[in-house]
Amino acid sequence: MGIRVSVVIPAYERAEWLKKCVLSLRSQTLSPAEFAVFVVDSSPNEVNEKSMRELAAIVPFPLKCIRKKPEGPGPSRTLGGQQNDSPFIAFLDSDCYVTPGWLEAGLRVFEGNIGIVQGRVLPDPEQPTKVFTHYLRIEKESHFYETANIFYRRETFEECGGFPADVMPNAERPVGGEDTEAAWTAKRLGWRTAFAPEALVYHEVRPINIWDWIFNKRLFRIPGLVGRFPELRRFMFGKYFYDQAQGYLLLALFGLALSILNPLGAALAIPYTFHRAMGRSGTLTGILRIVRVAAYFLQDSATLLILLGGSVRYRALLL
Repeated sequence: MGIRVSVVIPAYERAEWLKKCVLSLRSQTLSPAEFAVFVVDSSPNEVNEKSMRELAAIVPFPLKCIRKKPEGPGPSRTLGGQQNDSPFIAFLDSDCYVTPGWLEAGLRVFEGNIGIVQGRVLPDPEQPTKVFTHYLRIEKESHFYETANIFYRRETFEECGGFPADVMPNAERPVGGEDTEAAWTAKRLGWRTAFAPEALVYHEVRPINIWDWIFNKRLFRIPGLVGRFPELRRFMFGKYFYDQAQGYLLLALFGLALSILNPLGAALAIPYTFHRAMGRSGTLTGILRIVRVAAYFLQDSATLLILLGGSVRYRALLL
């Protein structure tokens, strides 16, 4: 039996996590003769390439590292997917590690004209999740189709044209959106999608600074995606708000402005205050919940500005 699935991992520095990611594939229940791994590295140095050469000598599956210029993870995934003609391609991010039945669970779901299967992603259980940390959690099919853990049928991958370059190709944390664009292009071509909860990977829990927590630059791209794929609006709050918090924030800002003329206008801020004070679990209780409201007010206000900028840039309103 030949190679059934190619595992493609885009990489940019972060050598230790990349090594952990690749080594986790040794435990797959799928025979190592049935899959090959392609790491596509865009790092400014050769650390990852050297590390992958060393691992290629000890892992039981074929492992190849390809170097290319930085363009964001999209073109790296595309190049990796073109390395052989396996009927399926599994895309995995370098800051994740897989569970033993990952490949078999993902491949098992393909039937009929299902072209894309998304797997489950949870934060690394060995790392604590706190406010100022970044991680991914996907427990049901996501309308963004993040490529941290996703499988494509080869015909689907080829018909949708792969993944485009990032708008910030040299950034350590790119803006993203290329995975959403590829998946919705495939869906428009008639391919169905599915979710495989048993195809589980764990995502790194990475500390972030307060600035990055407040300003999530990835949101800048979302209005452009909504403009290109209006089908995404049904997943947005009221079709024109990124989420509930953004809708309530705009109502609160309107109420606060109105309160200059009529103090009762401030009542329009109640839904936002309640949503942010009670809507998330945490250690703050009682009157200290107002601290949470103040912190998220800063984040949500920054998000509003980012989305407004994206709306103007891509001429598609999403706040």
